[in-house]
Amino acid sequence: MLGVVLAFIPFVVTLTAILGFRIKTHKAGLLGTACTWVIAILYSKMPLTLLIYSWIYGILVPLSYTLAGFAAWFMTYHMMYHGCFEDIQESIKRMKGGLVYKVFFLCFGLGVMMLSSGAGFTWLAVVLNDMGISPWAVSILIEGSADPLTQYAYYATPVVVPTLLFGEMFGFTISDLMPMFNRFFWVTIPSFALAMLWVLREDGKKVTKKDAVMVLVYGLFLAGVVNVLNLTVDVSAVGIIAGAIGMGALYLAQRMGIFGKSEGVGDEHPPMTVVQRSRFNKALAPLIIVSLLAGLWGSFGKPIERAMGTIMIPVIADQAVPFKIVQPFIWPALTVLIMFTWLKPSRESLGYVGKLMKDRWILQQVANWTFAGMVFTYHWSGKTIVDGALVLLPENEKLNLLTVLAKAATGAGLLPYMIIIPFMSMFATTLLGTELTSTTFFMPFHFIAAKTLGFAKATVFMVGHIVANIGITDIRKLMKNVALIGAYGEEYKALRKTAMIGLVITAATIIPLLSFLIWP
Repeated sequence: MLGVVLAFIPFVVTLTAILGFRIKTHKAGLLGTACTWVIAILYSKMPLTLLIYSWIYGILVPLSYTLAGFAAWFMTYHMMYHGCFEDIQESIKRMKGGLVYKVFFLCFGLGVMMLSSGAGFTWLAVVLNDMGISPWAVSILIEGSADPLTQYAYYATPVVVPTLLFGEMFGFTISDLMPMFNRFFWVTIPSFALAMLWVLREDGKKVTKKDAVMVLVYGLFLAGVVNVLNLTVDVSAVGIIAGAIGMGALYLAQRMGIFGKSEGVGDEHPPMTVVQRSRFNKALAPLIIVSLLAGLWGSFGKPIERAMGTIMIPVIADQAVPFKIVQPFIWPALTVLIMFTWLKPSRESLGYVGKLMKDRWILQQVANWTFAGMVFTYHWSGKTIVDGALVLLPENEKLNLLTVLAKAATGAGLLPYMIIIPFMSMFATTLLGTELTSTTFFMPFHFIAAKTLGFAKATVFMVGHIVANIGITDIRKLMKNVALIGAYGEEYKALRKTAMIGLVITAATIIPLLSFLIWP
């Protein structure tokens, strides 16, 4: 019992600091980190050397997010320096259709495609903010549109990396998981579509019943598209293709007059100048090109990817990180390089970008590292190195913070455990910073629980957890977007605004999860 209480303390401290005392995220993360270190050393008898290596390992695992995030921020500020967002905004003013159509086209179409390809969609935060949307709502609209497809974020990293780390250990592959995802999408995608409308309304924007019907239909349509893609193409290409199809469907709906117009659009504005149009094309062309390349790679680059998966970065004992986790960084980096051919870098532009990165990127990245490092402190606590392998001896199970939590969670039986899986997912994603660290933390957790419960199909727990990574309550995402537009420290507003949405959508995922008991 003592181990369970101690294992909860770092999470409670971190969440209380952010929500209760409005402490900035990186400082709250450092408080949680300090608690984790003290508990691991004093209770789990974890050697300081192993503790340090657990943090190194924990930071290396989500390295793709760190590198991809750096490239995406760099790209955003480089576009900002060259005035690209003013040109994008001018183009958006001339788009026929109202605010709802524009937000869905940008976030729930273009954003999904670019996030999944790794080309980067962080720049959308600046665009939405320029459209008059509040900082707290900006973050939710961007991330909420991608969250029902969260497993495809950054080139399917949240599925691929945990499978690389634990697939051989627990005996599963990505092919085992993909068909299981499908039944969840009929709930999550339409739910998030409606949640985005609620956010717009809460931000004071006009939302009609017709809008609600249309986005619900769109959500169901996109769910059907993803169901087909999951069974026909590689996981790395699903989100890219789904986003492209979604944009096409939204555009056709707008052309058919299904979405209404809003003031100040269409013919009321003169055509863009040649210079504006040129800068607009130069800004978006690299993003589109890289999205297409990433989609082609996802379909035809498997032999090279398999080879990359065999390269390991050694950390300590038998613990190593697959080099393949760095792959998602390739796409935003390539986007920046292509962009440089059209939007030339200069000493002035690099100085501008560097200052903004220093002021806004570094602190939120420190927060990311503090949360990522906690994951493997829990995993490795109580373990020892025996004959070159990191193992948990039977007599030390009570010292492993992950094991004591998993066994405590199974105390009420199988059905209650399955009901709380989505809430564990929401809790972990909120506090551990990303859907990847959430899944990485809970993957061994769910296999321990399944063994304790005598449930043979532990992958059901895992898939339910991955889908229920409700990113609108994800600290990293909320923090990233408010920081990008200079509102770092206001992420608590978004957390409070999305608490009810997150709980409702999380609860809704229980239905498809429990269906596996009846229909395996």
